[in-house]
Amino acid sequence: MKKIPASPSLRKDIHASAIVELIEQLSRRYDRWRVWSDFVEISAIALAKLDRTKVDKREARYLEVVRRYTRDEVNKFAQAFAHLFLAFKARFKVIEYPTSIPLIVDFADILGQLYMALNLGNSHRGQFFTPYEVSKLCTGLSLANAPLMVGHQGYIRILEPACGAGGMIIAAADILAAQGVNYQRSMHVTAIDIDLTCVHMTFVQCVPLHIPAVVAHGNGLTGETWDQWFTPTHILGGWSLRLKRNHVRSTVSSNTGHPPAAPDHASSRFAA
Repeated sequence: MKKIPASPSLRKDIHASAIVELIEQLSRRYDRWRVWSDFVEISAIALAKLDRTKVDKREARYLEVVRRYTRDEVNKFAQAFAHLFLAFKARFKVIEYPTSIPLIVDFADILGQLYMALNLGNSHRGQFFTPYEVSKLCTGLSLANAPLMVGHQGYIRILEPACGAGGMIIAAADILAAQGVNYQRSMHVTAIDIDLTCVHMTFVQCVPLHIPAVVAHGNGLTGETWDQWFTPTHILGGWSLRLKRNHVRSTVSSNTGHPPAAPDHASSRFAA
């Protein structure tokens, strides 16, 4: 398999190497950018079935994409998808005491690093994703007092107006987890990108990490939004109602001059 010129944690990942090999096999017949774009799009569609309002439209789009490929080629996409989730699964460790709780012990921007390993950053629109270690450093400066922020506000809202592959979002989850904060209950993300492939990459990476997020295909400068992808954790966690409730509470407070009521507080225990 192809050696990956990426971070040490990804370079030794057999599943990441397998994805690179499968994408390169498909790229012998098709443009590499198209193969990658199709891979992350059909992966996103496969993971978005909880959003029943758009399932028919997205299923039709899925069939439109896979019709470009032979059965054997579609199977290669399925293998790459499986390897992607195994790569995330390998970063979980089960702590047996006091209860068997899977914890993420090795966060990584897997798709962003694969994108660069495949040299897609050099060939399409001049996109170069920030190395994960740099993303983590920058995010750590902003979230140095995350437990206090969560204790005061109930949860942290993160806006990423040019999300790329979602590296900064993953880094935020990493920083919160390191401080003992359950980011799955105490962090909500609104991610935006004008590039649809980036939207799909961010959504796909947020799902296995159980990050509550709305990933929007839109323009962060003009405020235009063309589509939204809700992660399963956002839907199952009732985040739409929770955000709306806190917005109403803040609006009433600002109109009456009274301090806002206590927000929804989240447990600091890291859970699956």
